[in-house]
Amino acid sequence: MGLELKGISKSWRGFKLKNIDLAVENGDYFIILGPTGAGKTLLLETIMGFHKPDKGRIFLDGVDITDIPPEKRNIGYVSQKCILFPHMNVRQNVEFGLKMRGTPKTERTQAVTQVLDVMGLQSMESRSPATLSGGEKQKVALARVLVTEPQTIIFDEPLTSIDAEAARELKLELKRIHKSGKTMVHVTHNQIECFSLGNKIAVMNSGEIVQTAKPKELFVTPGNKFVARFLGYENIFDAKLVEKQGSLSVVNVDDIKLKVSETIDTPECTVAVRPEDVNLSSSPKRNGAKNVLEGTVIEFVDQGPTVSVIVDVGLSFSVILTKSVFVEKNLEIGQKVWLSFKSDSVKVIN
Repeated sequence: MGLELKGISKSWRGFKLKNIDLAVENGDYFIILGPTGAGKTLLLETIMGFHKPDKGRIFLDGVDITDIPPEKRNIGYVSQKCILFPHMNVRQNVEFGLKMRGTPKTERTQAVTQVLDVMGLQSMESRSPATLSGGEKQKVALARVLVTEPQTIIFDEPLTSIDAEAARELKLELKRIHKSGKTMVHVTHNQIECFSLGNKIAVMNSGEIVQTAKPKELFVTPGNKFVARFLGYENIFDAKLVEKQGSLSVVNVDDIKLKVSETIDTPECTVAVRPEDVNLSSSPKRNGAKNVLEGTVIEFVDQGPTVSVIVDVGLSFSVILTKSVFVEKNLEIGQKVWLSFKSDSVKVIN
């Protein structure tokens, strides 16, 4: 059955969760994705029982847990801050939850040893938290949760405060734990993290869930302007339907006509094109593209390994080039260029 939220609302310090419905099935790796300030942490803390919802109910495997205290919900929680007991060594930190449950010492010792072995922490079991790196601390915090054997584990930005190599290793560990059958609910603002881990994604903004979908569906068909922009669709335009050409629709955006490989049945809509789906050349080459626009380069934005090129085609259009392609093209401000992209690169959103 998994974890289910029905109509959850909560006001806290001037912020509101607004009528949230979620269904996390057993075995899901469920990502809650959204920008800073979207309400993701407040939502997790409400699921955990740190806050009681003003409205709505929370169910775990069909049981209403809304009024059950956090320690009795059998939900594991790994926070971004990774708080370990400084006066305890690694083994003692991992053992703590079992000790509080009254688990017999022999059983505790066996369970902790097994988890330390699985997590690769045996060699540091006598070390204090002060001697650990950020990634090592997160692994200890995760081991402390795993040893209590919860079916559902909640993660609040677990990879944010550690370095890239530690994050890569911990990501592999999270995948391994998920494959063992655990249900994972993972909050993040990082899209690479989101799409590399999750099998279902809920996008959150301003205290609301604005779209829930599988990764590919979310990426290909964003549900509204916010989701599209957040996922990197920089070219988003209000459009009007001009005509239908078989399976294609032609729309008008500020007197620029675009061909869309969808049947549009409304007189007005919003269309979006990812900047990496646009080809830029110094001559009008179609290369199978239904859309070819002539324009002038007006700006470059260096983004490290890539460069965003802004082209005026009668409206501002963003194109992403790799750094090597950008250097090869030797583009200049004011240079005439042509943009081309396929009709199926133009997505219709609500």
